[in-house]
Amino acid sequence: MKKYLFLPLALFLILSLTGCGADKKDLLAGFEKPDTIIAALNKNLEGDSHQLQKIPTEYQNVWRMTSGAQLSFIDNSYSQGVSLLFCYAENSMDANEAGKVLQGILKTLGDGDAAKTCDQLNLTESASAEAEYGNFVVQKVSAKSLTIKKDSAKTFELPVAYIRIERKLDKKVQENQEPIPVDNGSLASLEDLIRQDDELREASYYYRHDVKQEDKKASLENLIHFVK
Repeated sequence: MKKYLFLPLALFLILSLTGCGADKKDLLAGFEKPDTIIAALNKNLEGDSHQLQKIPTEYQNVWRMTSGAQLSFIDNSYSQGVSLLFCYAENSMDANEAGKVLQGILKTLGDGDAAKTCDQLNLTESASAEAEYGNFVVQKVSAKSLTIKKDSAKTFELPVAYIRIERKLDKKVQENQEPIPVDNGSLASLEDLIRQDDELREASYYYRHDVKQEDKKASLENLIHFVK
């Protein structure tokens, strides 16, 4: 009797181990704690100035780099795990440095050509862009060229770039659920998310009407609060 019990138990253990191995790398599936994800990311980020450190805020925890960047967790557009929102000040972290940091983040999340993905985003330009990386979609929006309202030509003008890293839609998971709006997960949806941030609007107003008129250089670390 014991040997018959042993066989299914052994099989269960094998499947459990292989299953854990398969899920372990999918850090954004919604099973890993934020601190665990951050620890994994920091291992692939070179230099002390690129290490993410937890900063408690009024609404949620964020993780910041001394080099002028911030990482936060936001809801996935398809309610499948979480997404990462990486923000950086373009006048303190140039496109080359931002690209290296982004490559480190992507390599932690999955397999693919991280350098090619960064090239496709064209971080040197302020235009919005989108690229794929394995099972992820990577989207970039710069506040310098983002219109404050869709029907207005006025832009935020702030030298801050936002990059969302999101798992692709798993259609099998969604088969028995409510239909998903077409624009969920789109580049336009990320632009709208940024537009809705009140603190970004306040920082933009200050930058336009006070800093520029006074001919002072804005301190992004003090004036700009990133998307919640």
